[in-house]
Amino acid sequence: MLLEYIIKKMTRKKVGNVKFSRNMPEIPNGKDEIGLYIHIPFCKVPCPFCAYIRYPWNPKLERPYVGAVKKEIDLYLERLGDVRINSIYVGGGTPTIMPRGVADILKHTEETFDVSSDIGVESNPDDLNEKTLELLLDAGVSKLSMGVQSFSDEILKAIGRRSHDAKQSLHAIELVMDNGGFDTFSIDLMFSLPTQTLAGLKKDLEITIEKGVPQVATYPLLLFPYCKMYRDEKEGKLRLPGEKAEKQMYDTIVDSFTEADYEPCSVWSFVKKGRDKYGSVERDEYIGIGAGAISSVNQYFYANTASIEEYIRTVGQGDLPITIGAEFQPEGVAAKWLSISLYEMEFDKREFKKRFGMDVDEKFKSFLRWLKLFGIIKVEGDHVRVTRKGMYPIHLMTKTFLLTFIAKACIACMENPKPIVTKEPSRASAILNRY
Repeated sequence: MLLEYIIKKMTRKKVGNVKFSRNMPEIPNGKDEIGLYIHIPFCKVPCPFCAYIRYPWNPKLERPYVGAVKKEIDLYLERLGDVRINSIYVGGGTPTIMPRGVADILKHTEETFDVSSDIGVESNPDDLNEKTLELLLDAGVSKLSMGVQSFSDEILKAIGRRSHDAKQSLHAIELVMDNGGFDTFSIDLMFSLPTQTLAGLKKDLEITIEKGVPQVATYPLLLFPYCKMYRDEKEGKLRLPGEKAEKQMYDTIVDSFTEADYEPCSVWSFVKKGRDKYGSVERDEYIGIGAGAISSVNQYFYANTASIEEYIRTVGQGDLPITIGAEFQPEGVAAKWLSISLYEMEFDKREFKKRFGMDVDEKFKSFLRWLKLFGIIKVEGDHVRVTRKGMYPIHLMTKTFLLTFIAKACIACMENPKPIVTKEPSRASAILNRY
């Protein structure tokens, strides 16, 4: 328990003092390549635990929103110039709630930029059918993830996941795997949930393995202060498994998948040996497109307005919809790279030196020595890998980072709906009023 306490305290200390401001960050130019994240903020039934910017689905918003996203892509072309897009990830919300809109956005992106990357899209079981899969494949989507969360209807009810049931998840898995058109297919499962038992979790894992799903991402329940489930837990309306139970669940997940010939590709994800991996956060630098989207470039971390109306209005008048940002010192940028690498389970010291012009052993001497001393990492020459023993501490580090830094960023974004660069409302502000 001492090790876990130290990990969480160190992580909070590293990221807890970051200040978000209303200063416009420097938009990068002259880069050779960069990633692109596209946010679709709509859900049929927003989940009470979800930490991300999302709105109840209204079909009338699809056309104006897609138009605004395409406009923001054009605005970045003016600023980024001749840059290659090395990663495209479409998340939400629920992107597959509007598959034609997603396909339109992806087509526009490829017409605008030099795109040489795989395209990943998040989905929900209730949205997937043969027509939707055809639209995604025709749009160049090669990696698909699906939010199952659990194969227990009781658990889905307990977490307010009302958009689908276990039967729909099983049908959707069979549909995608029978199609065979995607290079990678991953499902999301959650653990440390209200009413969830270790036996119940094992059942979810057994079904996943039995179905032969190529990859699975297993996320702990993260309760952010502005979420309904956070308030319910504080008011005693629901109870969550304790830290001991969470560790048992995590160890069961790791053991179950490694014994079934899966290998960890991050502390939360497991992929069948020989298959390409799929990930959502393993990107060093990326531009966020859409309402509430987050960007991370150079030393800057910034977010778009969470208001759909402000987003459409602002890009419609030719401004980027950025509402808050933070600037990291050089050490913070290097620490971010290191934390992502540890989450991904490994890194090469030479890659760090190439990126930052210094030795990682010199920059993070005491931290790496501490990780090695406790058996969290294993060092072989220039290669550093997280050990089996180290997976749970890195799980805690990642969880603490999200609950500290990302929660703070989302709160600041929601508290500041007005973009930094604002002008008098133009005709673009009337788009929503037409419907």
